[in-house]
Amino acid sequence: MNKLYVLNHKMNLQYEELEIYLKKLNELSTKNQIILSPSTLYLDYCRKNTKYHLCAQNAYYQEKGAYTGEVSFKQLKSLNIKYAIIGHSERRNIFKESDEIINEKVKSCIQNGIIPIICIGESKEERNNNNHLTKIEKQITSSLEQTTPKEVIIAYEPIWSIGTGTIPEKEELTQMIEHIHNILTTNYNIEFKILYGGSVDDTNIEQILKINYIDGVLIGGASLKIDVLKNIINK
Repeated sequence: MNKLYVLNHKMNLQYEELEIYLKKLNELSTKNQIILSPSTLYLDYCRKNTKYHLCAQNAYYQEKGAYTGEVSFKQLKSLNIKYAIIGHSERRNIFKESDEIINEKVKSCIQNGIIPIICIGESKEERNNNNHLTKIEKQITSSLEQTTPKEVIIAYEPIWSIGTGTIPEKEELTQMIEHIHNILTTNYNIEFKILYGGSVDDTNIEQILKINYIDGVLIGGASLKIDVLKNIINK
């Protein structure tokens, strides 16, 4: 079965670097699905210069108005952006986005026909205190409250793994992915995919994709390195 690879550039690459990156990315050959998530600044350029579907890294839930510096999901839709990352741990922790704000963003995303990639994940303290399963269930249910999506993508990114080079043990990851799968199948009548994110690279991609119910990965830093990315998507 083909896998899904979401490339989250975060706040990286200058314009000239992006031009070179896209040329190399477009030369890659894979049977798997790639979704590119560049800085918002570059979405239109990427739309005109790549064959891949695009994903916004963030947006605001109001459709228009006096919200200086923000971009709406309605505006993203006008560029035919198909996906949006919502609730990334960096948005939750650095920008203090609450479960309520994330829920509003999911609603606006769905209303504008954009597929949400909803990020969830526990801290090391929550895992050590055995609260990780409860935390994940709360994040899923609160983000999807009062929504009727046709399709969602859930990206499990344990906060303690992002950028550390450490990923969960096989048993830990298997338990969590099965937990997420059970929540979605039991409580919602929707199409869904489950991704793993957090220190994904070409040394661990094979063991990650062997876990049952994982449909792909959300890749951060490694997505910026074409040689590493090529190894990842062809495993």
